[in-house]
Amino acid sequence: MMKLHLPAIPPNEGARLLARRIQSAYRGKLPFASHCMKVSVKDLQMLVDGTLIPGEELVRDIARATADGIGRADWRRRPIGGWFDAERAAA
Repeated sequence: MMKLHLPAIPPNEGARLLARRIQSAYRGKLPFASHCMKVSVKDLQMLVDGTLIPGEELVRDIARATADGIGRADWRRRPIGGWFDAERAAA
């Protein structure tokens, strides 16, 4: 079983929100999240650790998989807290 790995601090708000989604909806299991979200395990992990900033297609895939809970602007926004802080910045 492949689990989600988190760097010390979130690289951006999109990564923070994605990690929260993977942890809460998929119990941190990347293969399960990948299957359900229809995004590769590698891409999910790279998005969370900040080594991949999504282009239009990947932004669209993540937005679709999260019912528009994570949008384009989130990937360019500084994180508003730690990985599992409950607050979200006003849109």
